[in-house]
Amino acid sequence: MNILDILLEKKLITKEDIHELRAQMDTGVSLDDALAARGVKPDDVLAARGDFLNIPVRSIADTSIPFGILEYIPEDSARHYRFAPIGMRDGVLEVGVVDPDNMEARDALSFLAAKNNIPYKIFLITDDDFGKVLEAYKGITSEVSKALSELETELSVGMDGVKKSEMAPTVKSQSEQDALIIEDAPVVKIVATIVRYAVEGEASDVHIEHMRDKVRVRFRVDGILNTSLVLPAQVHSAVVARIKVLSNMRLDEKRKPQDGRFSARIDGRRIDFRVSTFPAYYGEKVVMRILDQAKGIRTLDDLGMSDRYLKMFREAIERPYGLILITGPTGSGKSTTLYSVLNEVDRESYN
Repeated sequence: MNILDILLEKKLITKEDIHELRAQMDTGVSLDDALAARGVKPDDVLAARGDFLNIPVRSIADTSIPFGILEYIPEDSARHYRFAPIGMRDGVLEVGVVDPDNMEARDALSFLAAKNNIPYKIFLITDDDFGKVLEAYKGITSEVSKALSELETELSVGMDGVKKSEMAPTVKSQSEQDALIIEDAPVVKIVATIVRYAVEGEASDVHIEHMRDKVRVRFRVDGILNTSLVLPAQVHSAVVARIKVLSNMRLDEKRKPQDGRFSARIDGRRIDFRVSTFPAYYGEKVVMRILDQAKGIRTLDDLGMSDRYLKMFREAIERPYGLILITGPTGSGKSTTLYSVLNEVDRESYN
């Protein structure tokens, strides 16, 4: 049984269509184009191809690819072998392939998985969806790279100006230099790009830390931190200063931890950011917690408790006194649980 037979069995084409499709393919028209001309949806063709090859299929659609998983397969390898990471489930890397019969690609995938010490599972995807994954590679890196290029140009022009003006009356302090540089459009764009991609990637936290020779930006997705971007070390102070200004923190205080917050409108949604800075060996570290109001507050019934524990929990929060201890690592749902409790007991007659 071939793909056309499977489509016929599913009543997506007729026997007459098969004869015409084969005639078109003899003239050089691809099967996908011929089927599309007859109104057969790409997802149906993908499902039939998956049945024929006995491989599960995956439609990317508008699903965003988590940035953290892109590091498992370099962009060059993805383009050359036409496979790319599309998800992670239960510690297994999900890989989308366009041509599962390509044995060279299979060998390369096995090598990369062994190198990263991670199991993988392949899914059949369409050419269009493969293109969307490649766009995810270009996204944050290309935007930030462009901004960095602009910043380097402005900094070099500024340095030339300093060299030429030998009669400079005063030397600006580091905090004054930071205050000037944070207004530069490239720095604003770098921070805005990091924030936007973190929200679109459904990250719960953003960690920005100086690693001596580079600045590492990590997104926490599903409780796991993944490196999403690497910046040159010289932009660290400018990026930190920009975030401090947004959060109403002191620019000249670098030896003590600070806390702040700011809000941004991203894709029409208001997103709150809770920001902490604290001194580290090579410079201040920044951690931003992302609070998406558009996701709404979950009810206690949505938290996944068993009926027995849910009943016990509700009895506890209805008591007029006492204490409930909620603990767990970052991203485990402590704040979500607390907001659910507050939403349940919130009444106009209560304080």
